[in-house]
Amino acid sequence: MPFKFRGRVFSFALSHGLFSSAGIDKGTAFLLQVLSRQWDAMQGHGLPLPRQVLDAGCGVGVIGICIAGALLAQGDAALLPGSLHVRCQDRDELAKTITLYNAQKNRIPQELLSGHTEPLLGGPLHARWDLIVSNIPAKAGKPVLADFILRSAALLNPGGSVLIVAVNPLADFVRARIAQAKVPLRYDEQGKEHRVFMYGPLGSVPPAGGSPVYPFEGTLEPVQGGGHVLRDYPMYHRRRGDYVMEGVAYSLDTIQGVADFDTPGEAVQVAAKLMTRLQGKKLGGSSLGSILIYEPGQGHFPRWFLEYWAKEKKRAAASLRYGWVLFSRNILALEASRYNMSQETVFTIPGLDLSINRESLAAVLEPESRAYDLIVGFPQFVPQTDRVSHLWEGIRELLSPGGIGIMALPASDAERFDRKKPRGFQRLGDCKRHGFRAVGYGLL
Repeated sequence: MPFKFRGRVFSFALSHGLFSSAGIDKGTAFLLQVLSRQWDAMQGHGLPLPRQVLDAGCGVGVIGICIAGALLAQGDAALLPGSLHVRCQDRDELAKTITLYNAQKNRIPQELLSGHTEPLLGGPLHARWDLIVSNIPAKAGKPVLADFILRSAALLNPGGSVLIVAVNPLADFVRARIAQAKVPLRYDEQGKEHRVFMYGPLGSVPPAGGSPVYPFEGTLEPVQGGGHVLRDYPMYHRRRGDYVMEGVAYSLDTIQGVADFDTPGEAVQVAAKLMTRLQGKKLGGSSLGSILIYEPGQGHFPRWFLEYWAKEKKRAAASLRYGWVLFSRNILALEASRYNMSQETVFTIPGLDLSINRESLAAVLEPESRAYDLIVGFPQFVPQTDRVSHLWEGIRELLSPGGIGIMALPASDAERFDRKKPRGFQRLGDCKRHGFRAVGYGLL
């Protein structure tokens, strides 16, 4: 997909697995239009353009790559790699991967632009930016957006600014939170479907005429992961709930921006039902080696399984010899699941799929194992792609002989997956529920 910014034509690969898969989002285009005019004004006043830039929630990298390419094209030696850096980050590992691919496609040097899988304003401690840009995701939830406004202003260098675009229904909310944070609103512009806001502490950049001026001293730091997001950043916390699946009760804290926050989804419920059917005849003994949960979401299935296993085996599920591995594209899902499994030995690995990331998934296991006794997955197939063969390849590489693999999918995807079952696997059972199907397999 071609896109022109400040005289240069960029080319972007898009993905059906990410936001705005049919073209460059209108909000992104609007933000870049405003940014270009702001830069013209800055240069007219003899002011330097930003050197340290954060693209928060980068998607396929359009904003960050356009900024990097335009700044590099200035030809100013002070803006060459080493003094100029654009950090693109997104909660989705696929977004990071495609951003880095698009950077290479547009000949952006690796030392100029980096990609990361992080929460919305995650990153290194004490990092500060000349410019933070974001096509702010409405589905992140208002508590997260409110924190973004305050935290982003606190992460700026002197004279730095935040430039965000929001859909019009959120415009009043964003403006009110900027005022509540007592951050100077330097500029805002209304579009047909979106509104762009520019804010930040006063410095070398003159504010737009008529903007309110407030004192502001930022003290907040970037959001840090490591299993503490729900504890340290309450804006991500949605609710704590009590749930029951297959007669087993468990409690769970849910997080903003991840599905199944009010109730376990149909895929989770059908996987739990199948597990109870397979338990008696296929998962004997009182302990398991290692368990891999692929796309755990909020953590409903692993949290339920802990209680189920303890109930069935009359002992703590912590008796797992090696522990749990949680694997997902979504860093927020990993943070939520790890938080809810905080009493267990848990490894979290961001990645794309079981085949591409099979080496890192095997590396966390004990040397004598290198395989999982149980793999439970909730894969999300990307439209117009065929990942079924890759999924089977990953299962074959990672499942131990005699181990069990359970995949829970929409019924049509499950049928397609089952049809491509390779030799060496035995179907152990399946279960259907409200348009979803879980299928269990044993590796012979």
